[in-house]
Amino acid sequence: MLVYLILSVLIALLLGLILYLSCFVPYRHSLLTSRDLTVFQEPDADVFRENLSDSFMEQQLWKCSVCSFSNVPDKTNCDLCQTTREAKKSKIPSLWRPLFQAAAKTDQASAKLRGRTKSEEQQLNKVQLAAARRNLWRREALPTGEVRWVRLPGRPHTQDNHTAILGDDSSSPSPDMCSSRGSSCMSVGYVRVRDSTGRLVLNESDQVGGAHRLAPRRFGLASAALVVEVSKMPFLNKLKWYSMEIHRLWVPWELGHVEFVVRRDHLVEDSLLHVMRLSPEQLRQRWRVSFMGEPALDAGGVLREWISLLVVELFDPSFGLFVSTASSNHCAWVNSMSGAHQVRHLEYFSLIGRVVGKALFEEQLVPVHFTVPLLKHVLGVPISFSDLQFLDDELYQSLVWLKQCSNPDDVDALMLDFSVTRTTQRQDGKPITTETVPLAPGGESIAVTVVNKAAYLDLLFQYHILDSVSYQLLMFLAAIYSVVPEELLKVFDYKELELLLCGVPTVDVDDWKRHAQVAYLVENTPTRLELQNVSWFWAVLDTFTNEQRAKLLQFVTGSSRVPAQGFKVRGTSMAAAIRDHVECRHSSAPTAASNRSSCRFARWSTCTRVPTRASTASTCPSTNPRARCTHI
Repeated sequence: MLVYLILSVLIALLLGLILYLSCFVPYRHSLLTSRDLTVFQEPDADVFRENLSDSFMEQQLWKCSVCSFSNVPDKTNCDLCQTTREAKKSKIPSLWRPLFQAAAKTDQASAKLRGRTKSEEQQLNKVQLAAARRNLWRREALPTGEVRWVRLPGRPHTQDNHTAILGDDSSSPSPDMCSSRGSSCMSVGYVRVRDSTGRLVLNESDQVGGAHRLAPRRFGLASAALVVEVSKMPFLNKLKWYSMEIHRLWVPWELGHVEFVVRRDHLVEDSLLHVMRLSPEQLRQRWRVSFMGEPALDAGGVLREWISLLVVELFDPSFGLFVSTASSNHCAWVNSMSGAHQVRHLEYFSLIGRVVGKALFEEQLVPVHFTVPLLKHVLGVPISFSDLQFLDDELYQSLVWLKQCSNPDDVDALMLDFSVTRTTQRQDGKPITTETVPLAPGGESIAVTVVNKAAYLDLLFQYHILDSVSYQLLMFLAAIYSVVPEELLKVFDYKELELLLCGVPTVDVDDWKRHAQVAYLVENTPTRLELQNVSWFWAVLDTFTNEQRAKLLQFVTGSSRVPAQGFKVRGTSMAAAIRDHVECRHSSAPTAASNRSSCRFARWSTCTRVPTRASTASTCPSTNPRARCTHI
């Protein structure tokens, strides 16, 4: 009996030991591992945009009070218009309140809004103003497969003193005030289309024709009705859909790829030679770019650097293809006199169109911003007279004054006629030639009067928005669409396209830190000094200005901008920079002798805390002269 009792106890102890070893020990080890190494874990693979939206949508997004854009919770400023999260709707100018509030105000609230000062109604800057207007128009699919533009309910057709829509005079204009293009002086928007000769022209937004038809289903792309439906979704859902459709068009490396070498000092010439000879199929293959004399394994960083450098050079106003707008935001607009600067200017516009299209196709960013009319042309969004302020605010204000002027003597005193004078300039800014362009047949001899001023404004608007740059714009747009199908881009509004193409303007260090990949000498077992070096790196980065962070980001990833969904998107690894830092084994700061070694950065044993105005942070002496450190 005693033997059975002892055996039972032993069996129970054995079972208890097995249970402990199989359950509690692994659980305790996982807790320790998670506690000790969570900060240093690396992602197993690249994360693509289509895999991110669901996780973002699970969070509680906050909506911008100005542009109604949905932002992730950790954002303090709107990604689209940079309005602070704390901005209240009560501070929005009364004119734009119908854009954000569907319900009508009570009489008491309306009276309060009417009492606002003029300065309060002018507080939206150009970026906020452009973002606030992004939802004025929406595509509507027709059973025939065509689409038309409709103005959404609750959007005002008239604007304030600084947003005059052509033809919105209180009195109806006479028929002779309208231009030869039809009753366009009464339209509220124009859409660029191609006429029978293939040239770009402006049509009224309420007209529907074959040129408005979205491309049929091809390459596995969605139908026109689905594209219109996707365009009504939130931005994160659009981005997920766009990324999935783009990845369907990617050509596997083994089925075909493109490799070419360029010289840094002949970047434009070499790029033009290589890119313009590619076939339509090769434009969607993977590209591997290298710089002559600089051996490197292009895992994406070299391509990003090449795109950034080439875009900066081609968009430089001194090159002659684009000009910086006279508006306050200084965005890029097509130079109407590009032919006087570059003999092959149309070929260069095809080059930059292919490069921008490739950036969109590869989901890369470009370091320039397009002006609002150019973004609208890319998407085929209706353009109104008020969009002139994003090209030349001074010209726009003058034309608004002319539109509102009812005194015939004041209009006659301007001595205007139906023509435009444009001047070609050298790179040093000195004029070369002056050219007079008639806005209508015999325009030089037709004086502008109070009777025909509406027709003059109409023709002048169309000249600046499209007619003066129609050939350049045609080459640019055709090149973009040769890489990225037009219907895929049409799901975005023009500000969302800017965010997709240019990324977020600020660098969030916390987001960078959360998604950075850190590689140590021994995987997942960092030493104390390695952890200290990494800690110093992030501390120094916290003290950087946004411009300094952008330069570091350019050095690490090949791009100075952050994607719309932050550093979690593939291609922004910090592994290389951190590894170079922590693998430095020398016992002194770099000297002429130590420069021959593999050590790139000095390693410091101590780093004092230096108080700043905002906070107290650990800093490294190599970047902050106020810090006092001792190297070993």
